[in-house]
Amino acid sequence: MNEGLMKMAEGYELIAAGIRQMISESKGLPEDAGKAPEKKEAAEAASPKWKEKDEPQIDRKTVRAFLTEKSRAGKTSEVKSLITEFGYSKLSDVPDEKLSELYQKAQAL
Repeated sequence: MNEGLMKMAEGYELIAAGIRQMISESKGLPEDAGKAPEKKEAAEAASPKWKEKDEPQIDRKTVRAFLTEKSRAGKTSEVKSLITEFGYSKLSDVPDEKLSELYQKAQAL
């Protein structure tokens, strides 16, 4: 574990050295670097650009594990009817964009 921490520290040192070099070559930071972003820019900066929706993306593995747990708890028929309610016969048929909705409904079981 100590070896891993040392590698991380070395990586941070390289990053810091690169930043120092960039600052020295460009005569400091740009003028607007210290200014607060406008309201619209602040909202965009607060939320990651990769996140398209307010809700987190749920992957098939997470949904499968959750539904398996529900089935083992004696709710197999409820799990099957929930998947059927979405118009599919098995979880692997459910498209990725519907997984989040399926997962939310499954939590109510």
